[in-house]
Amino acid sequence: MVEGGSKVKRGTHKGATHVQHAPSPNVRRTYTFFLKKRNCISFAHSTYLKHMFFEKRIRARGPIARCFCCFVPYSILFLNLVFADTTTVRQTPDELARILNAVRTKEPITVDGRLLESVWQRPGASGFIQREPLEGQPASEQTEVWFVYDDAALYVAARMYDSSPDQIVARLGRKDGGVESDWIYVGIDAALDRRTAYVFGVSAGGALFDGYISDDTRLTSTWDGVWDADVQRDHLGWSAEFRIPFSQLRFSEKEQYVWGVEFLREVRRKSEESLLVLHPRNDQIRVSRYTELHGIEGIKPPKRIEVLPYVTGTRKFVEPPLVHSFNVGRKDPFVVGRDMNANLGADMKIGLTGELTLDLAINPDFAQVEVDPAVVNLSAYEIRFSERRPFFIEGESILNFGRGGATSYENYNWSDPSFFYSRRIGRAPQGSVSHTGFQNTPDRTTILGAAKVSGKVSESWYLAALTALTDREHGEVDSAGVRFRDAIEPRAFYTVVRARKEMNDARQGVGVVSTFLERENKDPRLTNLVNHRALSLGIDGWTFLDENRDWVLTGWTGISRVTGTVQRMLALQQSSTHYFQRPDANHVGIDSNATSLTGWASRFWLNKEKGKWRFNAALGAIHPQFETNDVGFHGRTDYVNGHIWGGYFSYDPDDAFRTKSIAAVAFREYNFGGTKIGETYNLVLQGQLLSYWGGYAVLGLNEPALDDQRTRGGPLMKTLRSNFFHGSVYSDSREPLNGSVYTTLARGLSGSWFVSSGINFSWSPSATVRVSGGPSYFLNHNAAQHITTRTDPVASSTFGKRYIFGTLDQKQIAATLRLDWTFTPRLSFQLFLQPLISSGRYTDIKELQAPRTFSFNHYEQLPDSIFYDTSAKGYTIVPAGASKFNLDDPNFNFKSLRANAVIRWEYMPGSTLYVVWTNEKVDFEKRGEFSFNRDVKVLLRDRPDNVFAIKLTYWLSP
Repeated sequence: MVEGGSKVKRGTHKGATHVQHAPSPNVRRTYTFFLKKRNCISFAHSTYLKHMFFEKRIRARGPIARCFCCFVPYSILFLNLVFADTTTVRQTPDELARILNAVRTKEPITVDGRLLESVWQRPGASGFIQREPLEGQPASEQTEVWFVYDDAALYVAARMYDSSPDQIVARLGRKDGGVESDWIYVGIDAALDRRTAYVFGVSAGGALFDGYISDDTRLTSTWDGVWDADVQRDHLGWSAEFRIPFSQLRFSEKEQYVWGVEFLREVRRKSEESLLVLHPRNDQIRVSRYTELHGIEGIKPPKRIEVLPYVTGTRKFVEPPLVHSFNVGRKDPFVVGRDMNANLGADMKIGLTGELTLDLAINPDFAQVEVDPAVVNLSAYEIRFSERRPFFIEGESILNFGRGGATSYENYNWSDPSFFYSRRIGRAPQGSVSHTGFQNTPDRTTILGAAKVSGKVSESWYLAALTALTDREHGEVDSAGVRFRDAIEPRAFYTVVRARKEMNDARQGVGVVSTFLERENKDPRLTNLVNHRALSLGIDGWTFLDENRDWVLTGWTGISRVTGTVQRMLALQQSSTHYFQRPDANHVGIDSNATSLTGWASRFWLNKEKGKWRFNAALGAIHPQFETNDVGFHGRTDYVNGHIWGGYFSYDPDDAFRTKSIAAVAFREYNFGGTKIGETYNLVLQGQLLSYWGGYAVLGLNEPALDDQRTRGGPLMKTLRSNFFHGSVYSDSREPLNGSVYTTLARGLSGSWFVSSGINFSWSPSATVRVSGGPSYFLNHNAAQHITTRTDPVASSTFGKRYIFGTLDQKQIAATLRLDWTFTPRLSFQLFLQPLISSGRYTDIKELQAPRTFSFNHYEQLPDSIFYDTSAKGYTIVPAGASKFNLDDPNFNFKSLRANAVIRWEYMPGSTLYVVWTNEKVDFEKRGEFSFNRDVKVLLRDRPDNVFAIKLTYWLSP
């Protein structure tokens, strides 16, 4: 029944006469594979929680054909016939349309979950439909929902009846923590654009969740609203009440409002999801299926002014370093054992016109609450870490570039270059002090201020603009009592603008992104270190190719330009991003007079969105001079990559499997000189049993190719054929103790091999405590790991340089452990621990014999060619007929223990107190032996660096 006597147009779902019953898994894991090809394949595994509104599934990133450049527009018709969906016709959004009514109330409503107010006593909307496990069937447990409102807020109530109330899973967790429990969510499309929605959820235990959906399907939990909800359990099941202030919803003023709304109920013990209307699993249409909510009138959008002042205090306990030889008998004057400081500032949020919002930050506190994980990086490329600062991550969906239209993208050995990477703002200073002595340098650049405008300008236009100013940073030096102050980072001004327009009911879209960076040009030492100016411009868009939106073409293209001194451009051309100095590359070369670099990049995808048969093909290229690392992020350039992928996905159960799929991919890479630098084939098998246990397996083959990066600026080097296997098994996530085990095996004809294994687990011993994490271990035997490059005119066969390699045997053991203890929905304690021990031993030191080969001159096999100097802790190498040179011992033993504890108390809605403790121990030795007992003792013996911080925020809104 629908409240207010509204008519219901439901179609014939009750008997399911034209709805196929296709059970599907309720698993919150997405496995993404990143193929890292060197000599031996290293297959890095990433498992993460993906708690999406209406979408929780295993995506088997998998694999189809051999050549990526063989499809043309005429092939679309053929592929549409081959991959046509043969499933039973399902209900359409029009057939499922229904209208709900909201009723104005003058009665005060207490948000306690009890549903005692008179407005909740009339019949509510019911008739939920399963999405899983029995798609299209009526929900096994009845649900009733209501909407009422007053001048300030929308109130939502839900009664979740349960035939076995004693079996309700009512766990409590921190906000947005993804706790495994029974849940009720409500999505609200206040703009009625059928593309975006705010999501509010509460578990049967009282855990809270909020997020924002963009592009019809993409949900992010980075949006944090100020709202309230509570629950109660009784003999009928459980009930929930929400109070959502209108200030948290973006909408334009009207006499009468029509909003889109949807509910999702999860019954955890049954792995059941049910909604007001059917959301089939074989497509990704979500917000555009929302039910309409009528009846809201006589309200005005509030002014939406929010101020969040803060005050912080930090106290550091730092272990003093060893006394330097130039300061014998003196202690480091910058490390006094205890270092205290305080700070204050404010964030502001101001609603402009309609759905446009201005965010301001004055002296912002952009320190991260949670530390980054420790990594051992033996490559030449920068590691990308995720953004954690709320100012940058809120509203990030509008800033997303190049991914409109299609709901899923396949990429293999390709990572889209980012035009905007927010962690560039406030990054660690890039320079170093020029004087010798005790040093005191900041670990981040001060952000003086930042502003951001984001939201919808009209029905079809989205806009986001961000600007920030960072300060000039200095490092202090104490040299025998004399103080110096050296500049290590220039003042910089950042600007990012993003606009997007959707047309024809979002069947087509086009967007633009532009970034600009200007650094001051005062210190010659710094101008030779960083670019003076950086600009970029990108255009993206999509178009659906058929009436049913089965096929979509998506793409983007962009240009970049950086300017600087001759010395800076010379260094940039030889960096790991470009390697213009490659001696056998005819298509690139160093310009010693250049003061700028200008390049382009582009990527296009053809994707089949719906049905059991899926298809994806992509082609992308990054020009050698493309450069966005001042404001954005990218790894290598001079790269052309493409793939063809296809797979079959079945949600129809049989005698053993609940779901199953098979997919295949072929992909290749070239550089702009036409050299094939990679060719790989994958096969992926995935299945989930009726017991909700499941797993997947990936089989891969890397064909021989020429690697233009392995010598790090040197000539091409051959890579030999290799094979790999990656597999994982996971247990039923409904159980209090659940997890997964994964293994990777790889071997190449070069003699290289790789073994990796790990466990991920989640244990909920009570309704308020959750422990998760797990250990990992890997062994890596790399027959040719690059060590260094030495200039030697005698080495004519390798263009006057010697490219030194060694056989690396690396062992690494690591673990992560997270403890989430939630006392109330607004008071929680988090503990994060990450121990890591990694050792690498180099043997068989050698040099590349000739370009385009995998042949070496092994020094140990040549008489009187290599000597180890114990006192100098390094090698002396004497190549035949050449001058000797020294080589530092490349062996390493790295140990790290990171700990982070956070108490978070939201003492008032929007106002929070944080108490944070960070502990870090790091030890590095020039030894290659791995000894677990010894290394653990070293970590336990060393004194750590401790940082204690407290932060208090207070939310103000008229």
